[in-house]
Amino acid sequence: MEKKVDVLYAEDDDKMASVVKKLLEDNEFHVRIACDGRRAWDIFQRSIPDLLLLDLEMPRKDGLEIVKLVRKVNKRVPIVFYSSYMNVEKELEAIKLGADDCIRKGCPMELLLEKLRSIYRRVIRDEGSPQIYFLSETTKFNAVVGLLVINGKNLLLKSMDSRLLHLLCVKMHEIASNDYLIRGLWGNYSYAEKGNALRKGISRLRDILEVDTALVVGNSFGEGYFLTSRNLHLKA
Repeated sequence: MEKKVDVLYAEDDDKMASVVKKLLEDNEFHVRIACDGRRAWDIFQRSIPDLLLLDLEMPRKDGLEIVKLVRKVNKRVPIVFYSSYMNVEKELEAIKLGADDCIRKGCPMELLLEKLRSIYRRVIRDEGSPQIYFLSETTKFNAVVGLLVINGKNLLLKSMDSRLLHLLCVKMHEIASNDYLIRGLWGNYSYAEKGNALRKGISRLRDILEVDTALVVGNSFGEGYFLTSRNLHLKA
């Protein structure tokens, strides 16, 4: 990295904050720690970071409250949740409020680094919106307007296809559970009710993305689906 990315990390667990700070700063990030939500909001207003990393459950303002406040004044800064308390309902609420990624604590640290590096690339490319996902060297997706660009060609996705791709992008390199995808697309329905529609949506996305051989839309039987790069998929 040519420039150290300034990360504001809101975390009330001192031990976790120290571990993540060391990990990131060993990999060319600069990290400022806020010990609670109110402190994070105060620091943000004084000095806007390149990236905001949030725990969900914190004293004096939780992570969702911080997202609401930030998005009222800044639509651009990327917001990532890193929490043990993420369930499907809270994850979808975070995305709806304007979060760009949700990562569960306990995931491999390499995944956390890869996610933050991916967001860093979006920062330095200066696209003007945090919800532009660079899926590969030749493919990017603007989740705000549903525009997919592959090899320089623009494709405006249908609403349902755009929402499904956005949900997969948020969980890039991770399994997006069937429950998460179904509730994110249709609301409070079961897999028995919407599983077939989900499979058809995944099939459409595979057809759309097949021209980019670097990408894989895979499935984990009985769990859900994932969007990843072919290189990472082969290594796994």
